Amino acid sequence: MGLVGAGVSGGLGMAGSLINGFSQAAASKTEARVDRLNAAQAANNANVAIDQGYLNAQKDYQEGSAKLGAQRAQMAANGVTLDSGSALDVQQATGRNTGMTVGSDLYDANARAVAYRNQATSYDNEARAARANASNAITGGAIGGTLAAGSAFASKWDDLFAGVGTTARGW
Repeated sequence: MGLVGAGVSGGLGMAGSLINGFSQAAASKTEARVDRLNAAQAANNANVAIDQGYLNAQKDYQEGSAKLGAQRAQMAANGVTLDSGSALDVQQATGRNTGMTVGSDLYDANARAVAYRNQATSYDNEARAARANASNAITGGAIGGTLAAGSAFASKWDDLFAGVGTTARGW
């Protein structure tokens, strides 16, 4: 293969490296877009978890209030004094249980929201890494192409100077 062949070979190697770099960059950019969408969905899921927790807490509070009201009505209908003794203990227990249930609803919602927010952060980090990979793939393709072209010409260096009386390695 002569100098022209080396040029063609080097050009093809350069083109192949560049195409590969652009292809890898496109795949990485697509991955980054998917990661950004996943991060947005995880952030939305966090907001939904909080909203659902507030709804559950409100429902449990209303159920607890209704239960307490029914207990008081039942006790009053039976002539029980509501502000002392076991009647008061029953009412206080119902209030405590309602409070614990409401608190548990809110705690669980916050815990789910934190998990979703951590997931969103992870997706954001993956998107940043994919964008960096895209940039690096293009740079790597350009460098690889330059090296491929240089290698093809370097393999013919001696042939280029064969008639000069010295070799390139002898300089």
